[in-house]
Amino acid sequence: MDNIILGKTEDKKELKRKAIIKAAADVFSNKGYIEASIKDITNEASISVGSFYSYFSNKEEILIQIFEEISNMSMEAASKSSKISKDNIIEQFTSSMTSAICIYAKNKEFAKILFVKSMGINELFEKKRSEILDNTTVYLKTMLEHLIKNHLCVIDNIEITSVLLTHSIFGVITNWLDEKLKFSIKDMLFSLCTYHLRALSIDYTAENVNKYIDKVLKSDYKELLN
Repeated sequence: MDNIILGKTEDKKELKRKAIIKAAADVFSNKGYIEASIKDITNEASISVGSFYSYFSNKEEILIQIFEEISNMSMEAASKSSKISKDNIIEQFTSSMTSAICIYAKNKEFAKILFVKSMGINELFEKKRSEILDNTTVYLKTMLEHLIKNHLCVIDNIEITSVLLTHSIFGVITNWLDEKLKFSIKDMLFSLCTYHLRALSIDYTAENVNKYIDKVLKSDYKELLN
């Protein structure tokens, strides 16, 4: 009985934690991270300041939690897309990359804080950025191992290639978020996909790559096309 009661208590705590994260995300989006205060977050969540500190130590910690969720969503989106068309490596690769990047594009303001505004000035953000890159590298390494196993491409060094893929992808995303690259998301995705397909010596047609990008954008991320 005690375990059942404890379980219900934990569920309520998790729901409240998620409510605070959602409130903080709304406040950060509307006021900006720097201008937002703990009081703004607690007002949005309809809780006391004391209750906030039962879950988070400061607003940096809550923003890190938001980054964690965005990163997990990106990896899940990529994994889900890659399983849809296992027999078509071009669609699998293009859909996976498009879905993963679109998560960051949908959460552009938060991604911009992590990859642009906090570069070199915040240890917590640096650590989280490093974790995201490392997780992406692990995912890409697994994908490359699958390609080699099924004789779909030839790679001399998986470790180096997965790191190169990761940093080229996030290098482009960072410059796009910082508006140093003034392209539509579709154009950015097309360039990224075709560049990496060429690098992996995978034959493709521009028509097919565009078709698979459009398929993902029009079904799940229509708002990014505006």
